[in-house]
Amino acid sequence: MKLLVGGGLLVGAAALLYVFVDRQPADVFDMPVKDAYLKLTNVDFGPMSEGQVALNTVKKATGNGKDKVVWLQQGDMARYECAIDLAALPDNAAKTHVTVTCSGGGAGDGAAAGMVHNMHRNGVIERIDATLTGRPFDSDKIGSTASRWPGDGVDGSLATAQKEALQMSADMAKMERDMQAQAKSDAFNADVDSSDFASGSGDFAGE
Repeated sequence: MKLLVGGGLLVGAAALLYVFVDRQPADVFDMPVKDAYLKLTNVDFGPMSEGQVALNTVKKATGNGKDKVVWLQQGDMARYECAIDLAALPDNAAKTHVTVTCSGGGAGDGAAAGMVHNMHRNGVIERIDATLTGRPFDSDKIGSTASRWPGDGVDGSLATAQKEALQMSADMAKMERDMQAQAKSDAFNADVDSSDFASGSGDFAGE
């Protein structure tokens, strides 16, 4: 009985050790760079939504021929470009490390630009993971998949969006006050100049 219990504990410990120590990072895939490159340049972006179709959205994948893929999504109101860099692991060329860097945005993003950026990048990460692991893209897994990947330094938190919205509101209010003050100043100067001219003041007065 003791042997069975001891054996069970050893098996459990080994399983935990595998999960917490040997499990590779989520942005590393079991294939060489050339295979990952081929899959990502021939990606199926899936059907577009009605909104994307209405905004004349175009999606395409291009590459440098070896280790960098660019996914572009562009429409009437927004443009996003994500660079996907592929690198073989230094100690195992059969595995590929993937780095995703996105840029761009929409005209109306405003204070929520960071949140919109992260939402788009998270969707790209889910599609990369689905493409390289051979499973269907799942919109319900976008958050959970992306949460296991490193961020790219963009703060997309709600708190930051609210802070930036308040700052933008304050800047707009200051700009409006400055414009009103300038308009009053211009009107006052115009009245003074007109009054001086009517009273005959100036270099030609008394002629």
